[in-house]
Amino acid sequence: MIQRILRGRLLYLLAGALIVFIYVKAGPIGSPTPYEAAKAVPADETLAWWPTGLDPAAFKDAVVREPFLGVTLSVLTMVMVGMGLGGMALSGWALWTGQIRGVFRASSRGVPPWSFGELGRIIALALMVASLLPLLSVAWHVQHPGGGDDRRLGMAVSMLFLDVFVILLILAFAIGKGPSVGMALGWSRSRLWPSITTGLRGYLAVFPWIFILLFIIVEVARSLGLKPPVEPIQELIFQEHRPAVLGLIVVLACVVGPVAEELFFRGVLYAALRQRTSRLAAVVISGAAFSLIHTNPVGFLPITVLGCLLADLYERTGSLASPLAVHLLHNTLLMSLALVFRRLLVVAG
Repeated sequence: MIQRILRGRLLYLLAGALIVFIYVKAGPIGSPTPYEAAKAVPADETLAWWPTGLDPAAFKDAVVREPFLGVTLSVLTMVMVGMGLGGMALSGWALWTGQIRGVFRASSRGVPPWSFGELGRIIALALMVASLLPLLSVAWHVQHPGGGDDRRLGMAVSMLFLDVFVILLILAFAIGKGPSVGMALGWSRSRLWPSITTGLRGYLAVFPWIFILLFIIVEVARSLGLKPPVEPIQELIFQEHRPAVLGLIVVLACVVGPVAEELFFRGVLYAALRQRTSRLAAVVISGAAFSLIHTNPVGFLPITVLGCLLADLYERTGSLASPLAVHLLHNTLLMSLALVFRRLLVVAG
């Protein structure tokens, strides 16, 4: 029953008509439209997502006053430096021994087939739900004007809701595609640990080159006077101060977000592209699409490299466990660094 509804046209026609109706009715004569109401919501300009100036002496003093944070920062720094050096050594060894050829070896199992029709339906439903979330946010602001903190809470809740919706939607489409939902999404217990270890080795080898590329691009952008736009998750991390909301952001960035993105970009998008294009084309296109949703021009190439790695790991292992483990580790490392810096900046300020 659910499969017939999801794969039919009636659901999409009715949902589209409903959204158009809601948008039309949201702005009757004499009342502000959703866009006008959104502009009327006072923005919290007293907090910047990153300070315009940072006093090194104040930062060092903050480390002294908060020794636990200083130790945590030191440990994270040593871990990332160790991963960088280890990654360069692993890359050199792979080139020297010829093991690098294994990167281009496809999995004998392949990836589960998904069609462009299924991909299009998933994107359409996700966009429909995403188009309604701003209206709900505007409605909240109209009823509670001046709620700066609530604006950030609404942003986090909206992102979490959309990710959970995408996860459930893909799982619903996966029902009936194979012997089990897990097999339809490239998930196998028998290949769990081998897939994870393969993923971690691949991530270690690529890790230093991602950040070297990012450093080069940042320096070039800085020399040209370009400033990257702020991603929503960055604003949430560096502006929010409530522990419960920060906890929600951590869950979103380190658990729910990676699961939703892996299910969509590797489990569905890459699998659909793989049916119609070459392996290289599918890897590059899915990696670029993965980077585009992060809306960061400066980080586009490094994130694309990460996305290509995740797609390649899915191809080589035939299991989503491999790219998912890497994605979880990558986001957790970055989130840990961001939270430690955020706290030290608060103490230094």
